[in-house]
Amino acid sequence: MELRQLKYFVAVAEQGSISAASRQLNLAQPAISSSIKKLEADLNSVLFYRKERGVSLTVAGQEFMLHARQILQQTSDAKLAMQNLVGLDKGEVEIGMPSMVGSYYFPPILMAFKHQYPGLQLNIIDDGTRNIQQRLLNDDLELGVIADHYFTPELDGSKLVTEEIVVCMAEDHPLAQKERIEYQDFLAHELALFRKGYYHHSLIERISREENMIPKVSFSSNLLPLIKTIVRQGYAISPMWKVAIQDDDRIVTRRFAKPFYIELSLAWKKDRYLSSANQAFRDFVLEHVNTR
Repeated sequence: MELRQLKYFVAVAEQGSISAASRQLNLAQPAISSSIKKLEADLNSVLFYRKERGVSLTVAGQEFMLHARQILQQTSDAKLAMQNLVGLDKGEVEIGMPSMVGSYYFPPILMAFKHQYPGLQLNIIDDGTRNIQQRLLNDDLELGVIADHYFTPELDGSKLVTEEIVVCMAEDHPLAQKERIEYQDFLAHELALFRKGYYHHSLIERISREENMIPKVSFSSNLLPLIKTIVRQGYAISPMWKVAIQDDDRIVTRRFAKPFYIELSLAWKKDRYLSSANQAFRDFVLEHVNTR
């Protein structure tokens, strides 16, 4: 049994087909099929049900999946442990965070960290907090910024910041005449939203249920400058963090009649081995938060 066989097996199981695993691994399908067949022969067990479209795990496959993932994770942890012996002269920090927190909260922290650890590379992955939570649980990320709403027993973390979500609109928008925005008025207008996976969708889902209304989503994008342009020109309104709106944006902000806050934390998976670079970044961020 070889590690590459376990890697191929897990990829096929997670992707649901050999063709999808082939695209993910950038390998030819025959090579993956041959590896899976050899693995089944070595284990004297059928691991997959072969269907017309894709595959699914047998009972034996489900049991083996638990062990395969554990072996691959332990192998990755062992590799990281050896790399950590080298120290912090080189390495990579990888963290997932929503674009707004990356643009308006983290820049000073990132620059200060880079000044202290000039040899480390910073890789910032822009995604929504719901998607980041899943990537942490799936071991695709070691560190991520998520809304406290998405914490599960498998995750550990520390609170970073609490921000209010406000309604953003053009200066001449009809709602700009109001001091507070009722949910019903908000849902009655065209909306520009970040794509699903961002916590803003939880807000929309919640108030839509409360008001029994279907939101009018006209624009969907993860590009913050684009959403600001759409809002500024009056094509739609959008819920955003108050801190994301600057004076020169020429955008009016109004609070919801029932204020809505988002609490964000730096999160990591419990009992997950962190690389020395990610450990250093986590400790640096938490020290920054505690001394603010």
